[in-house]
Amino acid sequence: RVYETFHWLCLHLVILLQLGQFNHKSDLLFDNDNEKCDERTRTELNAIENKKRESGVDLECVPRHVAVIMDGNRRYGKEKYGNSTRGHLDGSRKLIEFAQWCFVEGIEILTVYAFSTENWNRDAEEVSALMSIFCKYCDEIRTEAIEKGIRIHVLTTEGEKIPEDVRIGIKRMEIETRHCTKFTMNICLSYGGRNEIVNACKSVAIDLQAGKLNVNEIGETALQSKMLTSHCCDPEVIIRTSGEERISNFLLWQAAYSEFFFLKKQWPELEKGDLLDVIRDFATGRTRRFGK
Repeated sequence: RVYETFHWLCLHLVILLQLGQFNHKSDLLFDNDNEKCDERTRTELNAIENKKRESGVDLECVPRHVAVIMDGNRRYGKEKYGNSTRGHLDGSRKLIEFAQWCFVEGIEILTVYAFSTENWNRDAEEVSALMSIFCKYCDEIRTEAIEKGIRIHVLTTEGEKIPEDVRIGIKRMEIETRHCTKFTMNICLSYGGRNEIVNACKSVAIDLQAGKLNVNEIGETALQSKMLTSHCCDPEVIIRTSGEERISNFLLWQAAYSEFFFLKKQWPELEKGDLLDVIRDFATGRTRRFGK
């Protein structure tokens, strides 16, 4: 079912997210802890399947699309364990839980900021390790997603920087899940919001030059069709944890009318009640006028 797929997608996806202090010792730590995390999570997944919605909000008032900047893993790890890597392990489990909460409450699309274009400036050994992890789990994620009906989109603005073996795995994963309709997971990998807009403008210019478009047809609709998220609605809600109040080059075009929720907690500290509060506040505490 969908819940088990969330486990595979999220567990291995968050390992990609903002991993500082990655070395051979932490490799071993991740392997050992992930095995234990896997076993615990499978037990929890079996127990959660019959859970009911808790927000009390009518489904038509629940945001269809939630995007998340999962911040604070390293700080949490250093404060709690004296080790930033341990914070990412806790963060991976939190994303598994968060995805489950979203699905139970009727959210249809979850977009995750996994690896930004700025992250390529990190230590080369760290980046190589992160790409290797993603490549390793592409096939596993693809198989589970197909079985459970989850469509995967990998959103990238600088795909040429992604290693070839990872690109091959991504392409296959997207192609073979394109018929899935139960849930949508957008993975932002080697992604930057400014680059996305620039690339969309270039694509429009190419169409104009080729005579497929005339200058009077250039507008929001034309640009929207070139965005990496043209397959889904813009996020009604964007959540960022850790108390930071910025969007860090994330979904700049799509965030035009998003409701922002900046939470003080570090990502691994998030609880289900925090998501329920966001849903309730979105439904009853925010009036979306769209400039009217």
